[in-house]
Formats: sequence, C-alpha cells, structure tokens
Amino acid sequence: MIVATAGHIDHGKTALVKALTGIDADRLPEEKARGITVDLGFAYARPGGLSLGFVDVPGHERLVRTMVAGATGVDCALLVVAADDGVMPQTREHAAILDLLGLARGLVAITKSDRAGPERIAAVTEEVRALLAGTGLAGSPILPCSAATGDGIPDLIATLAGIGAGAPARKAAAGRGFRLAVDRGFTVPGAGLVVTGAVHAGTVRVGDRVIVSPSGIEARVRGLRAQSEVAEAGSTGERCALNLAGPRLSREAVHRGDWIVAPELHAPATRLDGEIRLLPGEARALRHRTPVQIHLGAASVTGRILLAPGAPALDPGGRAVARIALDAPIGALGGDRFILRDISASRTIGGGRVIDIDGPRRGAWLPARQAIVAALAEPEDGASLDALLALEESGLDPARFARLRNLPADTLDGLLAARDARIVEAPGGRRAFPASRIADLEGRLLALFDRRHAAEPDNPGLTPEEAAAALPAADGPLVRPVLDGLVRSGDLARRGATLHRPGHAARLHPADAALYAAIRATLDAAGRDPPRLALLAEALGRDPEGLRLLLDKVGRIGWLRRIPKGYYLPPGLLADLARLAAEVAHAHPDGLITVGRFREATGIGRHMTMPVLEYFDAVGFTARIAEGRRLRGDWRTLFGGDAP
Repeated sequence: MIVATAGHIDHGKTALVKALTGIDADRLPEEKARGITVDLGFAYARPGGLSLGFVDVPGHERLVRTMVAGATGVDCALLVVAADDGVMPQTREHAAILDLLGLARGLVAITKSDRAGPERIAAVTEEVRALLAGTGLAGSPILPCSAATGDGIPDLIATLAGIGAGAPARKAAAGRGFRLAVDRGFTVPGAGLVVTGAVHAGTVRVGDRVIVSPSGIEARVRGLRAQSEVAEAGSTGERCALNLAGPRLSREAVHRGDWIVAPELHAPATRLDGEIRLLPGEARALRHRTPVQIHLGAASVTGRILLAPGAPALDPGGRAVARIALDAPIGALGGDRFILRDISASRTIGGGRVIDIDGPRRGAWLPARQAIVAALAEPEDGASLDALLALEESGLDPARFARLRNLPADTLDGLLAARDARIVEAPGGRRAFPASRIADLEGRLLALFDRRHAAEPDNPGLTPEEAAAALPAADGPLVRPVLDGLVRSGDLARRGATLHRPGHAARLHPADAALYAAIRATLDAAGRDPPRLALLAEALGRDPEGLRLLLDKVGRIGWLRRIPKGYYLPPGLLADLARLAAEVAHAHPDGLITVGRFREATGIGRHMTMPVLEYFDAVGFTARIAEGRRLRGDWRTLFGGDAP
C-alpha cells in the first residue's frame, strides 16, 4: 500500500515518516539545511508483513505542484496536523486536494502531542472532523502522536496496517495495461537511467517494452525495484523504480509528469473532456476560457476551461462537464483525476475526472456529442458500452474505447460478446454495432434486392454504391461490410462489381432480346475486328444513342464489355486478346508489349488497337512505360472465366 503524507509546512510530516520507518525522507542538502521538505521523499516499512510505501510531500504553499505529484495514485492518505498549530491554510488545501483526487482511505495524525494537553488535542480533533466532513476522508481515524517521544507511534502503525489489510484488492486495475506516473528521474553509474513513480495500473516485468508518453520514446525495462526491493515485476499499488534502456533514451528525455506505459496506451492528449468541480471556498465563479494550471499524475500544464456556449459561469461548489484545452500534450486516460489551480499557481480552485481525451475539435457541444460524453462518463465499463453502442451511428471504435478505459483485449471481447455486439470492417477501421442493427440492415438490403429484381428483371443487380444510395445516409458506413457478410453467408452472390440474389439471372424484354441477338450476330461475324458504336448502329439501321442504352444494359449484365472509343466486345473476344497480349510479352526479350507486335499477333485494325491496350491498362492487366507495356497481372485471373 502506498501512503502519502499531507499537511501544513513544519507540522512534522518528515519526522513522523522517520518515526514510522526509521528512514529520513529528506535527501537533498537544501532540505537538510532548511529543515523543510522541498521535493518528494520516500520511505518503506513492513509491519506484520504488509509492505507500506510512504511518499513524503512538501507542505509549503509554493510546492503544491510537488505535493499533487506525490499524492496521485496512492492508496491511503496520512493527513498530518500539529497539535500546537491546529488546522492551517495548507492543511485545508491539502485536504481539498486529497478529496478531489478521490482518496477515501486514510487517517489523521495529530503530531507534536507532547507540546499540548488533552483539551488542546480534543479541540484540534474537532477542527479536523469539521474539515473532513463531506469529503471522502470523513470518519477517518484521528490519532495523537509524537515523533520526538514515540507516543502514539505504535497505534499509528497498527492503524495503517489495519487499513492496508482491509483494503480491497486492486485486481481490476492490476489486470489492465501498465501505467507509471514518473515523479523522479536520475542516472545510476553502470546502470543508466532510472525513473520512479506510482504504478497506477497493470504489471511491468523485466524485459518489457514500454513507451515514454507523451514524447513517444521507446524503451526496455532492464531492471526494477518494487517497494524498494529488487524484483522481477511491479504491479498496481506499488512504488517502482525502473531501469530503462533505449537508443533514443537519455536523462534529458524523461521528465517529472511523463508516463511510462504499455505501447497500446500511448495516446497524448491536447484536449480533455471532463467533469470539473469548483471548490466552495472560491470567491468568484469560474468563467468560460479561464486560464488554469492542470495537475494530472505528476504532470503540470497550463490550459483553458471551455464551458458550453450559453452556459452560465460555474459557481463556487458547482459541477459541470467542460472541455480543457491544453497548451501542451499530456498523458491521460478516462477516469484519471486532476487538480485545477489558478494560472499563477497560488491556490487550488478545484479538480475533476477525465471523461474523454482528444474528442472532436468541432461539434463538442452538439447534443449528439454530449450524449456520447455522458455515456463515457459512466464509471462502469458495461454501462458505458451499452450507452455508446446505442448512440454511435457510425459504430463504436472498440480499439479507442479499450485504450480510453485501459481494457485488456479479452475483457473487451467479453463485454462485446455479452451484449451480442457485432464487429464489422468499416472503411475507417473496425467498428462495433448492436447485433439488432446489423440484422435490421441485412433485412432491408435483401428486401431492396428483391424489389429491384422484381421491378427490373433486365438489371443484373446493384453495386454497393447503388445500394447505399437507396438507403438513409446513416447506414452508409455499414452498407459495404454488411453486403460482404451477406455474400459470405450465401444470401447474395457477386459478379464483378455487381451483387444479386442467388438464382437471379437478368432477362431482357422480348424486343430488346431480339435486338441484342442481331447485335451479337453482327459482332460475332466481325471476329477480332468488330465495328465501333456508330458503324454498328448504321449496320443495324438504329439510332446510335438508342443503341448505346441497350449496349450499356447488356454490359452491366456481363454479356458485353465496353472499352474506349465506343467499342463493345464479347467477353470471350477480350479474353482471347488478353491471351495474345501475354504471348507477345513472353516472346519479347524484355517482356514488352508494343503496339506493332500486338497488332501483328491479333490481326485487329489500327483503330481498335489502342482502345484495347488502354482498357488493359485501366483494369490493371498491363502498365504503360516509355518503351511499351509490361504485364501486371495474369490474363486468366482477369479474363479467363470469359475465355472461349
């Protein structure tokens, strides 16, 4: 269990930690000289076999940023109040910070009890109870003690051990992706870079590959210590020191406020959507675009609070969903707690909880987007997933949802399976939809094909684009993947770019069938040199434009193929020409198809030679180069099914 001290300057936090652990957490010369803590200190104890890690934070008002860095990600708060001073300004600010960080386990040590009588200690105890009323630490044990005499220290240790023993196991967080908030970094001769911090989630092992976020630098864990002892792994709820190695890694590349994360969790954010709370003691309301300092994990960046358009300013003690526009990228995930301080860093004004990271730049306050934010704000993963599946018209991005909430792949798969969600490969990537929506769209698509086949028996079917155009725009992203699924299930068949119901065969009206028979007889009689549209119409005594409509129709059926310059060729003839083109290429020493050699091999007229070759280029059978053309594909694959 990690315990963070908190309290006013010179109330005896470091002396208390030394009394509890035997370790002086003040390690800097300045701290020794001045007698105050100016940076985080660390100490460890193991009462009754329980491992306790203490983070000793500074109490000076100018060092609140450092205090927040130490208090983030801990399991228990040890609020320190001196018996002679009682509750002081930094006591109040630290207590507010602990509450904003969501800490609900802790105890209060009334230090320097040797300097006060029973009445004074009772009075300070009441002050503390009043201070903590309404916070997550309300009802915490309050124990008098003295680091100088040792009075009360055994009771304090026993109480801490009881809190640790009764703490719920952090199994859910331990099973998620690894995250460590860096609060210190230094180099060790012979080992290299070492970073320390609290493990917020997951487990890290020697040899693991990790990412320094938000910079994106890759590293490998060469060694580690957990709770001050050499270990092979470090887990949620422990303080760890990681010895990192990597080609781009240096002491200057890692800073307090960075995260060491599993690669899949690297997602730097410049916008946070979150629920914020303004402390009731603030003198003024929080207005739109107020500049603030945001403390998240061990990081501190500046930004602005963006409230909904037309919304009133946030009054002291109030809550609101807001967007925070950050001046620099930060590592964050859904559920992370943050602290807000005024831009001059002179006081804590509030805090909140991250709901989403890097939401859309535009439309942040549209009702549809706010409904999604409300769904993401659900603390329980399943409830959030239920709401999002119902809301996301273009589908839920499962990878983004998993990253935002730090869900392992098997956990996400289980949540989706429990909701009978269907995953489809949409144009923008994998998307999850309610099975009922997929089934509804499948039914509407099959009904569409049935109607078209009945109304247009001479139409071979529909392309995916035509099917999408016949349905509401909201269905657009789903149409192609659902059509693909219907082909796999056998409910639709595919011919080229056209889909149709199995068993459907295009049938021309009698008059069109008779004209097509005459067209086909003329084309077959011409052999490898059929006439273009104008000459074909003249031979049949037809208007060229009227004839073109029928030729395009039978082209869709697949009985003819249109090539440039107004030629319509039987598929078998086109396959024969492609076979001859391949033979020309194989016979050429450089594998080339030249216009002259192709004409010589096929015997077709010069007017049709270039249209045929251009068609071959267009369908990917050949590629044009300066010296001629080269084969790109196999003629049997592209045209073999149509060969005579």
